[in-house]
Amino acid sequence: MASRRTFLKKMSAAGIGGILASGKAPAFAQDMNKIKIGQIGLGSHSFLLTFLNPPKSFKEPVRCIPNGVWDDEPGVAEVMSKRGYGRVYNDYAELTKESDAVHIEHADYRKVFEFAQPALESGKAVFINRPFTATIADAEEVIRLARGYDAPVMSPSSLEFQPVVAEMQAFVKENGPIRAYEAYCPEPHFTWHFPHVINYAHAALGGGIESAYFTGDFVMSLEARQDRVRPMGSSLIVLTYKPRDGEPPIIGMNHIGIHPGSYHIDIYTVKENRLFEAGTTDSAVMHYMFAALHDFYTKRIPPRPYEAVLEQHRVLVAANASRLTGGAVKLANLGGSDTLPWSESIRRWLIRHALNKK
Repeated sequence: MASRRTFLKKMSAAGIGGILASGKAPAFAQDMNKIKIGQIGLGSHSFLLTFLNPPKSFKEPVRCIPNGVWDDEPGVAEVMSKRGYGRVYNDYAELTKESDAVHIEHADYRKVFEFAQPALESGKAVFINRPFTATIADAEEVIRLARGYDAPVMSPSSLEFQPVVAEMQAFVKENGPIRAYEAYCPEPHFTWHFPHVINYAHAALGGGIESAYFTGDFVMSLEARQDRVRPMGSSLIVLTYKPRDGEPPIIGMNHIGIHPGSYHIDIYTVKENRLFEAGTTDSAVMHYMFAALHDFYTKRIPPRPYEAVLEQHRVLVAANASRLTGGAVKLANLGGSDTLPWSESIRRWLIRHALNKK
């Protein structure tokens, strides 16, 4: 059976996008009644290409198509264009101007705000691949522009949209309150894979997180050879929540690594604990993510509250600050310059695979 990891390997390339700022499509889009999406940057997924070949389980008319692609690495956009992303643009601002919406999947998340600003200020929907941005200040500015220009923003984990999220919410409603939970993602990269468990748990169980504490192995390299030389351990972010309704604070254990296991959340309530597992087949991953993206671009409604997007980002930044200081870090104590770590190996790995380099 195909796993989510094999799905991601198959889909290695790049991203997705959105819809129009106003309720009426521009002339170049009206002819086909399609929402034209511009791809900014090479990423680890190919969600934009799925609009050309949607999941068989998706029964609605597909209203989104690739419109063009830009990347700042010579040769990459040309390769992506041949795969179906549309014509190559030499300027991401021009691509934005000629598209109804943009998908940003450029792996250098330090540049996300720069890439997003033209689209946001034009009122266009913007998809941003995880992690959301690098700094707290950039994350807040993206959301400020999104609100100010009515430009919907989406920055999810695919796990957020699976039916098991509603199942967890129903379980907690019947058996709560929550005392603790453990969430796991069997992939080890700090900035790419912690958002899976953080966002997954946040979508299912809500927010109100007070502090984050990091412990374990710090993995930033995507170089396959290095990962095989030294077996990776696991990493853990322990989250403490603000008390809810006078109950003791929830303790959340957000765990990533390469140990075999499902994408899951094990929830401990006062009455019972139960393990909930996300679907990992290609069809399960693709269907719900594709449907959420199509809804986002066609209906212009962000799938998660912006407060949740910002809190999830603060959790990841706080975890990095905890890694550096050795103690728990309160989200409220973070400043605008607090940021995520960066490794050039992320872009090197993607570019090498895109260009089929050894």
